[in-house]
Amino acid sequence: MFETDRLRLLAELTNECCELNHGPSTRREDFPAVDYIVMPFGYHETEIAEVSVREMVIPICRECAAALAGEEWTLLYCFECCSCQWVARAFSKNRYRHHILWLRGCPHCAEQFGGLYFNDSMTMFGLPAFLSQQPGSMAA
Repeated sequence: MFETDRLRLLAELTNECCELNHGPSTRREDFPAVDYIVMPFGYHETEIAEVSVREMVIPICRECAAALAGEEWTLLYCFECCSCQWVARAFSKNRYRHHILWLRGCPHCAEQFGGLYFNDSMTMFGLPAFLSQQPGSMAA
């Protein structure tokens, strides 16, 4: 992400609301965003050089940022339809160890599951997940 894009997003943060699921009968406006999750989608040209084809930027509130940084919750996020669901690790049948599981297709948007991608929220492609923690600029 270029520094100008990063600064523009941070400047617009005061007008954003959290886009993650807070349960039924909740309004986005009740959860003002304090940061963004940034998920770069791309590939490795070499062991050192990475190419980010696009970046998904998701505004999140303080409560969701704390949940992503902690060890109690895992976020399931479909990057095809942008639907998401929180899983409490203590009550889950599965032993989740990652903070975010990225789904390519989910029951809401696809008849065929397209894949599962995961990462820890603190390191994505060697960069912090939260926009406010990312370094100044990325060289292409």
